[in-house]
Amino acid sequence: MLILNLGTEEWIREDYTSTTGSGISFTIYTEEKMVNVKNLSGYTLIIKFLDQDGTIWYEFDADVVSAVGGTGEFLPKIGELDMNYIGEIEVELTGTNEILSARGTNGSGKLRVR
Repeated sequence: MLILNLGTEEWIREDYTSTTGSGISFTIYTEEKMVNVKNLSGYTLIIKFLDQDGTIWYEFDADVVSAVGGTGEFLPKIGELDMNYIGEIEVELTGTNEILSARGTNGSGKLRVR
């Protein structure tokens, strides 16, 4: 299981920008201690917004920021996240002949959009 650690616990829906570093950033680790990052080379990423029951509300393509650093980011377009949301984020990694999922542990994947 891969572990997701979001770079923020909250994102303000008026903060739309195309500038990297202003979206919903995350790091993916290979273990729960969050020491060793997952190399994202060759993967495409999908960020999924889940409600408290695990139902997918929204999913969007996300970008790899640093493959060897295990970091990615989702830059919402204007109006794309025009909602109040509290829930868990999951990132799906698709590579050659594999699909992997990264989820938070101990709150590391929880996000609030307001």
